[in-house]
Amino acid sequence: MYSQASDTLNAWPRLNGAFEPQISIAHPINEFAETDTSDRILFGLGGEIVAPIVQNSPLRVGLSVRYFWSGRETRRLDLVDSNGDPFELKSKVKGSMVPVHVLVRVDPMNNTDFPILPYIGGFAGIRFFSTNNQITYDYDDGSEPYFENNRQVSVTSSYGLELGLHIRIGRAIFDLRYERAYGGTAKYLDMSSVTFSDQGQSSYDRLETRTDVEIYSLGVVFPF
Repeated sequence: MYSQASDTLNAWPRLNGAFEPQISIAHPINEFAETDTSDRILFGLGGEIVAPIVQNSPLRVGLSVRYFWSGRETRRLDLVDSNGDPFELKSKVKGSMVPVHVLVRVDPMNNTDFPILPYIGGFAGIRFFSTNNQITYDYDDGSEPYFENNRQVSVTSSYGLELGLHIRIGRAIFDLRYERAYGGTAKYLDMSSVTFSDQGQSSYDRLETRTDVEIYSLGVVFPF
């Protein structure tokens, strides 16, 4: 009996270290949700690397980096410059959120053969909020387009708790996770305020509030 359980446990991939690509969605909560009237969901991609503090320990530490798109608005116009040369102007306003976290997690993956395993952890780090207005001038004479960029970045603290499930199907390991992430005060793009003039000039507001979010993620774990 003991031998069979041991053989089953040894058959699972070992997580002495792991890389995990993820897809995520983030939903603003608290003051972040109440102030931003665009009622948006942020879509993100990223990944993390985790490893036990000692071999086969359930206590793991790691680093997570993700990029979330918070929205984009674009306006295209056909215009003529002061010399009479026609060109297309494209004005694009977009926002993003980039959390960078150090992780500490209790994960019993290597200590049992059960295929569905919960874990709990905490994280802390920083979050970058970026607002970028890019204007592209594309002349009809076939010359290379040129760009103007106006980027504004705000940085704040970020910390919180995570709850997750590792699900083993054959040799594959999937990760389902919920995170409650608390953020400090930052300036970020209010997508509902973006407007464009007839000449392609953009106008928008940047809000300044705390930046709490709920994050839901799906990942695939690759042990190494």
